[in-house]
Amino acid sequence: MNKTYYLFIDESGNYDPVNRQSKSYILCGCCTPDIKREEIKILADQIKFKYWGKTDIVFHSRDIGRNTGDFTIFAHNKKLRNDFLNDLLLFLKKIPITIFIILVDKEQARKRGWNKIKVIKKTNYILIYHFIAFLFSQAGARGKIIIESATAEKDRYILDAFAYFLSPGIREFKADYCQVRKVLTSLSFVTKNNMDIEEQIADLLAYGARCKFEKEYGKRVFKEDTYECMIIKVLERKLFKKPVNAKARKMRYFKKIQAFCVLPL
Repeated sequence: MNKTYYLFIDESGNYDPVNRQSKSYILCGCCTPDIKREEIKILADQIKFKYWGKTDIVFHSRDIGRNTGDFTIFAHNKKLRNDFLNDLLLFLKKIPITIFIILVDKEQARKRGWNKIKVIKKTNYILIYHFIAFLFSQAGARGKIIIESATAEKDRYILDAFAYFLSPGIREFKADYCQVRKVLTSLSFVTKNNMDIEEQIADLLAYGARCKFEKEYGKRVFKEDTYECMIIKVLERKLFKKPVNAKARKMRYFKKIQAFCVLPL
């Protein structure tokens, strides 16, 4: 029986190395089996209804951090905010997702002479590469990619990466393009109005990746009881992990995956 996996992609930060407003640019891939998507949505909707009485709320890391937008209800109610964060973090811990992070250290990218086109091409290539490797490691797996449309320029380069892996002549997996086409079957662009909970989860854990990067590479300290510290722990729990006792065929593909990939390598 074939099993379909969806990879939802969200980005965080400015992708131009010359722009110094952010220290990193992040692509977060949230992978989940199709049969679990409804379960994840129901759990998220329960939280949304609990605090807002409706479900058309978007979990957005920036608004959560600043108590803006729909999250202004927490601005002057610390207990309510803490209750919400505890529910949100518990939700993220229990849902069946696998996370892939591709993060560009923009300072190092500048030193290497990378421009924004290099950043976009490299991050898209590696994330799709990792997803295909993951699919090859799962017997009978099929994969679909969903990404929020950004700009014509950025959308073009992920299409280019997708088309590359489906084209004759690829050598990355010791498999011909026909085999890749069997496991990677579609790429779709959506807008925020699509309200996919997996896109929202990718946004939340992209922030966790930013915090992890600043902690490990920037020596930033987060107190144990802060949201930032807790979201880092959730991210680390959900990052793809190579099985210890996998068969040789699967391990061949697992070795190609770096779940928290910091560029330039």
